[in-house]
Amino acid sequence: MTPLPPTSEPQAQDDNEQEVSRRLWGKGFWLGSILILVALYGGRSLLNERSGQSTATDDSTTAITFDAYSNGVNSVLYDAEGNIEYTLEATEQIHYLDNTTSLQNPYVRLYQANGARWNIVARSGRILAAEDGDRIDRLDLSDDVELYQLEDNGNRITLTTTFLSLFPQEETMATEREVIMTTNTLYQSAIGMHADLRQDILTFLSRVKGRYEVQSSQP
Repeated sequence: MTPLPPTSEPQAQDDNEQEVSRRLWGKGFWLGSILILVALYGGRSLLNERSGQSTATDDSTTAITFDAYSNGVNSVLYDAEGNIEYTLEATEQIHYLDNTTSLQNPYVRLYQANGARWNIVARSGRILAAEDGDRIDRLDLSDDVELYQLEDNGNRITLTTTFLSLFPQEETMATEREVIMTTNTLYQSAIGMHADLRQDILTFLSRVKGRYEVQSSQP
C-alpha cells in the first residue's frame, strides 16, 4: 500500500490555532484582566472598610462606661434636723458615667418620724441620683425584694415582690408587680402597691386576695 504524500491541512490547522491564540491574547484578554483586577481591588477595599468598621465597633463596646467602683458600701444620710433619714449598705457598688449606680445585695433601712423603721433587702439595685445633687432621687430594687417592719406590739409585717421603686425624698415606695404581705395573722396578695411612709399607709392596687390566720391559744 503506497503512502500518500503529506497534505497542507496540518499546517493550516496550526495557523488557525495560532490565530485563535492571538485573538485570546488580544484586547479582550487585557480588558478582562483589567476588570478582574478592579474587582479584586474593590473587594479588598470593601473588606478593609468592613474590618475597620468592625474594629471601631469593638472599640466602642469596650469603652469604659464607669468612673468609680467600691466594695463594702455603708452610707448614712441625715435630714435637715440631723436625724437619720435612711442608711444604705451593699456588698458592691459601681458608679456609671450617666450618673447611675448599680448595687449588689443592697440593704436599706428607712427611719420614720414616729420611730418605726422599714428594712429592705434585695439581690440587686440601681440608684438614680437627683439632678441637683448627690441625694438619691430613686432606687430600683430587684430580685427577691423583701420589706419587713417590727411593730411595738411584736407584730411583724413582711412584704415580698420581684421589683420595687423607692423614692427617699418623697418617702414613698411603689411596684406594679405582684406583692405578698404577711403578718402574724394575715396573708394577702395583690398586683401593684403604693406606700406612703409619712402617713404609714399601704395601698394595694388590684386583684387583692387575703385570708386571716388566727393563732390558736392551745399549746
